[in-house]
Amino acid sequence: MSDILIYGAAGYTGRLCAKEFVETGLRPVLGGRQETVRALAARLDLEAAVFDLNDSHKIERQLKGVRLLLNLSGQFVTTQKPLIEACLASGTHYVDLAGEVEDTSSAFAFNEQARRANIMIMPGAGFNVAPSDIAAGLAKKRLPDAPELVIALTPDGGVSRGTLKGMLSHIERPGHRRVGGALVAARPAETELNFQVAGRKFRAVYDPWLGDLFTAGVSTGIGNISTYSVLPGLAVTMMKGRLLWLRNLILNHLLPLFPEGSSARQLRDGRSYVLAIVSNGQTQQRVALMGPEAYRFTVLCLREIARAVLAGKWSPGFQTPALYGRELLDRIEGVKWD
Repeated sequence: MSDILIYGAAGYTGRLCAKEFVETGLRPVLGGRQETVRALAARLDLEAAVFDLNDSHKIERQLKGVRLLLNLSGQFVTTQKPLIEACLASGTHYVDLAGEVEDTSSAFAFNEQARRANIMIMPGAGFNVAPSDIAAGLAKKRLPDAPELVIALTPDGGVSRGTLKGMLSHIERPGHRRVGGALVAARPAETELNFQVAGRKFRAVYDPWLGDLFTAGVSTGIGNISTYSVLPGLAVTMMKGRLLWLRNLILNHLLPLFPEGSSARQLRDGRSYVLAIVSNGQTQQRVALMGPEAYRFTVLCLREIARAVLAGKWSPGFQTPALYGRELLDRIEGVKWD
């Protein structure tokens, strides 16, 4: 049995992750609900584990001897609970790609149990949280009394069908803003932010679902947090409640016609941008970086977090990627600090 099990390995991100892990010397078990995961495992000369999440004892058996579970199976509010509970029982560290407030905050409910079980639970290990959480932590160190944090993300590349489906399903619904340490209701695209990273200018809209609204609150202790994303104009229009008929048409009929994810060229040449600004009303501190294309960035973050966990670098309980600091991003090819 391998030290690592990737659940959801047959999905778009899962396949990218499995390939990267093999190319860099890691030998995970590839897991998932469907038999298709066996074909992928065979191509990569890896073990496969096919199991659903309805039987807790079966999940625990699959995790026997596994030190780290990477949950890449979307809809994390659904998949988190059974997998984390099995990790608690088996003594397995748990990492996932949750990137929205509900997903990251639901993992926090297991914090005390994870401490007692001496395992780490870390949601948000991909592009949507990891680099911005680390940048926010670095900015807070520069201005420790800062009560305000703004985070902006620019994913420059394609989008997977799973991500597109998840985003479109709630694109016009209210989300959150962190005010005085509490999550309060906020509308999507209710405000805009103009910013610059690595010589490029961007215009972002308020993104009220980003997991940083929860994770950065934990990692920095800052009480007032706003999050922005650079998105296509059509998505922004839908966020404002218009053209929802087109959203429904895409979800109900056209989704299979969209590309499965980023193209090979986008994965190779795409770039992503992250900005964190803290302020105390008189002074600002800014941390910004440019990295690889967002899905590629996600895979490389997973690789480095997996290496750290297997090397014994982890802390029990709920943790955010800021635990690993700048060192994690400095090990990722293509990351440049601005």
